[in-house]
Amino acid sequence: MSEAVDAEYAPLDVITIGRASVDLYGQQIGSRLEDITSFAKSVGGCPANISVGTARLGLRSALLTRVGDEQMGRFIREQLTREGVNVDGLKTDKERLTALVLLSVEDEGVSPMIFY
Repeated sequence: MSEAVDAEYAPLDVITIGRASVDLYGQQIGSRLEDITSFAKSVGGCPANISVGTARLGLRSALLTRVGDEQMGRFIREQLTREGVNVDGLKTDKERLTALVLLSVEDEGVSPMIFY
């Protein structure tokens, strides 16, 4: 077999299971969530973050989770793929929406989150 085929079928080093969400981080540090006017979008959820971090370290990483069949679900799938995370276990659920989290950093130790 070629090296590319061997790499494709190599065992995974890390498999994470659980929530993947789209996190919207308030860009005005020190402001209340009510006062935030702009947000940055990223993939969130501890299992998703761990799979990305371990992939960046060169480990073969995979995430088992479920996302909605909409723009945010596609965003998560595309971002994880860009990061080198195996998404074979990322299932699309046509009956549910992808998790969305709004966050702000209001003060040291005060970071409210709203989960949808």
